This record gives sequence, C-alpha cells and structure tokens, in this order.
Amino acid sequence: ASGFRVSGAPGRGEISASPLMVYAIADLHGDYDQAIAALRLCGLIAADGSWAGGNATLVQTGDQVDRGPDSLKVLELFRTLRRQAAQAGGRVVTLLGNHEALNLEGDFRYVNEAELQSTGRETWSEMFDPEAGAIGAELRGHEAAVVAGGGGRRPPF
Repeated sequence: ASGFRVSGAPGRGEISASPLMVYAIADLHGDYDQAIAALRLCGLIAADGSWAGGNATLVQTGDQVDRGPDSLKVLELFRTLRRQAAQAGGRVVTLLGNHEALNLEGDFRYVNEAELQSTGRETWSEMFDPEAGAIGAELRGHEAAVVAGGGGRRPPF
C-alpha cells in the first residue's frame, strides 16, 4: 500500500496526496490552468483550488512568472496555498527562479505581452521592485535553494 489512491478516467486519474511526502513542481511560467491541473493530479488541491495535501510538503522550484498570461494568478495561487497548507500542517516552499530574478532586476523581456499591457509596464515595475514593491518584497523572501530537512539559502536581493 503506497498511500496513493488513483481515481477518475483511465490514464487521467488523480492521486491523493500522501502524508509526509515531498512533491516538487517546476517552471509554471504563468500557466495557471496547467498549474491547477498538475496540483490536482498530485492530489495537493481540491476541485475548488484549496489545499488538500494535508501535511505534505510542496516545493515549487521557481519560474512561476513570465511567458504565460497568468503570472500574477500563479503567484497568488501559491501565496494562498502557502497559508492553507500551514493551517493543515503541510508546507509550501517557493524557490526563487531565474525568471523571478529577472523581474526583480527590471528585465521584463519574457513577461507575457498581454499580461504586461493589461497590468501596465510601470505598475508591473512597481510591483516587482525589490525594495518597495509588494511582489518584489515577497520574492526577496523566497529561498534560492533548499536542503531537505534543513534551511534554505537566501538570494542576493
């Protein structure tokens, strides 16, 4: 008994999160729909998008932003899951990827053009400012690496 339960259509089942497990997901790149699909497939979120992983640990290895049209939604999703997981005895660790670092440095060349236009380049720049921006300050707190069972390594921002 592995602790996993598979249900749903053949080949498209969902797995229930197993306690004391560590899950890792990388390179979401602003693709909110695929982020939701991957998290549901692992059993870490419920159909309504809320944390369902119990005391499991989810490590998002960075690159939540850029390329896709929903970078801000992906950031908000993980912000919410971090709170919900902590309340359930789980943990969500979000690492700083190179695309977050690029945004902190003011390099927006990989930001989805439609998302950048709808938000406004100046507003985006203010949000990702590492000193004064709400998202910038949050990202500065993300670890650049994590050691299993130990602490993280802080980025140079």
